[in-house]
Amino acid sequence: MKLRSIILGFCLACICVTAAGQDLKPVKDRDTKLFGYQDKSKNWVIPPSFSAAKRFSGGYALVEVQGLKGLIDESGAWILKPEWDNIDKFDKTGLCEVMRKDGKTKLRGVANQAGQMVIPAECLAISIARNEGLIMAERYVQTQRSGLKPMWGVYNVEGKEIFEPQFASAPSWRNGRGIAKSAYNGLLGVIDSNSKTLLPFDNLAISASGSSLEVLTSDFTTCVYDARMFKSNEYAYPGYVAPYEPAGDPVRAAAWRVGPIGARLHSNNLKLVDMGRDSRSRNAVCSDLRLDWGYGRFVRLEPCLDDKGLPGSMLDPDTDGNYYTIKAILYERDGRFVQEVSRWGWLEAECSDGYIYNAEGAETWIALKDINIPAIPSFSLSLSGYKQIDRSDIYSALGLRSYDVGRMYDPSGAVRRCEQIREGENAGITSYLPRPAPELRSVKLLNEAMRSPLFHYPFRMGQAVNCKVRSDDSGVELSLSETLVCHFEDKIRNPYFNMEGDEEIYWGPHNARTIMLSLEEAPDPKDPACTKDDMFGSERAFVIVIALYEEDGSYLRTLGVEPCLDYASEGYLVFEKLGIALIYDNGFGDYSGHPSGHEKIKTPTRKKTLAGARRLPPAVSALIGAGEGLRPRPGAARRSAY
Repeated sequence: MKLRSIILGFCLACICVTAAGQDLKPVKDRDTKLFGYQDKSKNWVIPPSFSAAKRFSGGYALVEVQGLKGLIDESGAWILKPEWDNIDKFDKTGLCEVMRKDGKTKLRGVANQAGQMVIPAECLAISIARNEGLIMAERYVQTQRSGLKPMWGVYNVEGKEIFEPQFASAPSWRNGRGIAKSAYNGLLGVIDSNSKTLLPFDNLAISASGSSLEVLTSDFTTCVYDARMFKSNEYAYPGYVAPYEPAGDPVRAAAWRVGPIGARLHSNNLKLVDMGRDSRSRNAVCSDLRLDWGYGRFVRLEPCLDDKGLPGSMLDPDTDGNYYTIKAILYERDGRFVQEVSRWGWLEAECSDGYIYNAEGAETWIALKDINIPAIPSFSLSLSGYKQIDRSDIYSALGLRSYDVGRMYDPSGAVRRCEQIREGENAGITSYLPRPAPELRSVKLLNEAMRSPLFHYPFRMGQAVNCKVRSDDSGVELSLSETLVCHFEDKIRNPYFNMEGDEEIYWGPHNARTIMLSLEEAPDPKDPACTKDDMFGSERAFVIVIALYEEDGSYLRTLGVEPCLDYASEGYLVFEKLGIALIYDNGFGDYSGHPSGHEKIKTPTRKKTLAGARRLPPAVSALIGAGEGLRPRPGAARRSAY
C-alpha cells in the first residue's frame, strides 16, 4: 500500500511539473522591457532576457534576441541559439527548418529536437517528405564550365546523403520510390530511398497511378511498370520522335532554330538554286532537288563536329580547335533517320527570301523562309538583300554569340533548351489525335445534320485566314490576315510536361491540304452557348469542329472547337472567338478541280464589311442555312470518317 502511494505521488508530481510548463506564459518586464516566462502564480520561471517571445508549444518556445530567433525548452535552456532569421515548428519526424540571411540570399538547413544540425544551413531550399522520412535540399554545385549551379540532393532524417545534388527539382516520393528530373539533361528517372536508380534519366514524362508508373520514353513509347518495377505493358504513343538531338553539344543546342538550322525543310521550300556569276544583281533559277522526298519527308540542316578537316569548316574559338560542318539530313515524316543527303557543307549567303547552302562544294541550295511556297517545279527568284556569310568561326557562320553557346554549358540552360527542342519538335501531339467517335445513339442524328453542304466544302489556303471582328448596328467589319495561325495546347498526364503555343498552318508540299467543318455532340448538352437541335426533336446540343485534312483526305489535326457559328454572310463564315474566317465564292480566286500546286488563291483584302450581318442563333437550322449555295469542289479528296 505504501509503495502504491509513493508511485501515485510521483505521477502526480510529474503531471504538476508538466502542467506548470504548459502554463508558462511570456510576460514583458516593465523595468527591463524584456520578455520572460511566468507561471500561474506570476513567478518568474525563466527570467526576462528576450526581446520577443511566444508561447510554448510541444515543449518548445520561439524567442528573439537582438532581432535573431532561437528556441528554448521549458527550463529556459537553449535548443537552438539565437542566430536564425526564421525557425519553423518541429514536425512529426522531429525536424524543423531553419533559415538565416547572407546578404540577399536566404540559406536554409534542418535541425532536430536535440539542437543538432541534420542538414547544414547552406541550402537554397528544403523539402521534407515526412511520410518517407527523407529530406531534399537544394545547394550549389561546382560545374566544369559554368561555376556554381543549384541542384537538389536527397538525405535521410539523420542527414546521411542518399543521392548527391544532381536533380533539377525536388523528387516526388511515394512508397519508397521517387520521380526525379536530372539537372544535366532535363529528363526524368525513378530512384528509391536505398540510393538505387530504378529507371535511368532518359524519359520525357512519368506519372504515378496507385502502385504503378506510366513512363513516356524519349522515343515516345509508353511503358507501364508495376510496384516491383517490372514492365507490365508497352505501346507506342501517338506522335513523333524529335530528330534534332543536342547530345551534350553546346553548339548544336545553341544553333537550333537560328536561321535555317534545325528547321524542317520540305520539297517546296528547299530548292536547287543556280545563281549565275553575279548573284548580287541577277535573278536565281530555283528547281526541284533530286531527292527521294517520299511522303512527308523533310530535310534538316544541322551543325556537326568535323574531325576530318572538310572544306568550309567553322572553328569554335572557345575550344581547343573544334571545327564544325553543316550536314543536310533526310528524315521520315515521323522523325526517323533516312540518310545524309549532304555529308558536309556551309551557309554561303543570306537573302531576303532565305539562306544559300553549299552542299559538298557541288551544288547550292536555297532554304526558303516562307513555309507556304507553292510546289512549282522551277521558278525565278530575285536575290534581293544578298549578303555573304563570314565563315571564319561558328559565331559569324551560324549567327550566334559567345553568350548563346556559353549558357549551354550551364546545366539549367541546357535543360531548358532540351525542353524547347523536344516540345518544339513534337508540338501538336494530342491535337493531332483523331476526334472521338460519336455514341451509336447519336450517329443517325449527326448524319442527318451533316447533310448540309457546309460540312462537305473543303476550304483551301487563302480561304481560311485569321480575322478580327468589330460589329455594330450596321453590320460586321472584318480585319483579315493573309495567313492562318492557330493555337495548340497539348498535355501528357504529367502536368509538368506541357506544350503550348501558336503555329502557322502548313498547307502541305503542294498547298493541297484542306480545312473542313463537322459536328460533334457537346460535352454538356445543357450549355446554352452550344448549337441546339431545333429540327429533329431531340434535346441534344452540338459543337462545331474545325479540322485540317491531308491532300488524300486523311485526318491531320484539329484546329479548334467552337460551340456555334457566329456570322455567315456574303460568302464568309466567321468564328469570332477563334479569330478564323472561312471564305468561299468570294471573287478572290478559286481552284478549278483538284489543285496541281501551280495555282495559289489570291489573298483577300485587309478589310471586309458584311453589311447587315447579324449574329446567328445557336441552332442546327441556322448552320444548314449558312451552307446554302455551297457545293463540294470537283475532284476534291473525300474526307476520312471519324
